[in-house]
Amino acid sequence: MAIETFTWSPDDEASGESMLKTRKSQFGDNYAQVVGDGINAETDSWTLSFGGAAEEVKPIVDFIRAHRGFRSFLWTPPGGELGLYRCERIGQQLRPGSIAVINLTFERAYHP
Repeated sequence: MAIETFTWSPDDEASGESMLKTRKSQFGDNYAQVVGDGINAETDSWTLSFGGAAEEVKPIVDFIRAHRGFRSFLWTPPGGELGLYRCERIGQQLRPGSIAVINLTFERAYHP
């Protein structure tokens, strides 16, 4: 199966967070020994919002559901580089007038 690309642009500003994974041993004299945890020691997480008529956001939800939370897709974060991401969480809100708002959380994925 070919890797698909997520092409929709979020409505509001995207919120991103990076976490650098380390292993740390703290000693009694306040000395700490710290090393990076693996070759992919940085994780990225992005929260995105999309809104519009229910039929406009349905293809976005369908795309995410088709990947079932474990299949990666290509996406370019704001100001970043094209990479592999997964989405395990879909938040949905229906507003008056058949307006739908979805919130997605993308997490960077790594492949061997």
